[in-house]
Amino acid sequence: MAASFDGLLLVSPHEPLWVYAELALEPKGLPVRYFASAKEALFWLRDHTPKAILLDTDLDVDPFAVASRIRHVRRLKEVPVAVLIPPSEKLRTTAEVVRVQAMEKPLTREKLYRFLGLAWGFGYTGGRAACGDTPLGPLGGGFGRGGGVG
Repeated sequence: MAASFDGLLLVSPHEPLWVYAELALEPKGLPVRYFASAKEALFWLRDHTPKAILLDTDLDVDPFAVASRIRHVRRLKEVPVAVLIPPSEKLRTTAEVVRVQAMEKPLTREKLYRFLGLAWGFGYTGGRAACGDTPLGPLGGGFGRGGGVG
């Protein structure tokens, strides 16, 4: 049985992005686990189930292929997945086909919070929207509710 990881899995070769995500999410009480390569992240996912996954297009392999592979694992089907992309209609369309959220670069705190279902002024509450049971985001879910992608 895979261990639950109550945080974000960030897969990017850019250490400044790791630091930014950690600084943005630390006040919300949300941990970040990061890997520089998709291979390391996929190996880690064999034994862990994160609350959300963010993949960078600058990975050592195609991030959409990684996302597709993640989507085929029954245990990970409900985990929100986003790919951090440069502004591009082609990449946005690819994300739709793979059924992941396209998040345009640069990454901002607002984009990250929206993806994770976190609202300004509210803290992370371990699987529930911080303002009660009302899910955040247009797809009807905060963390742990199979949505939360905004």
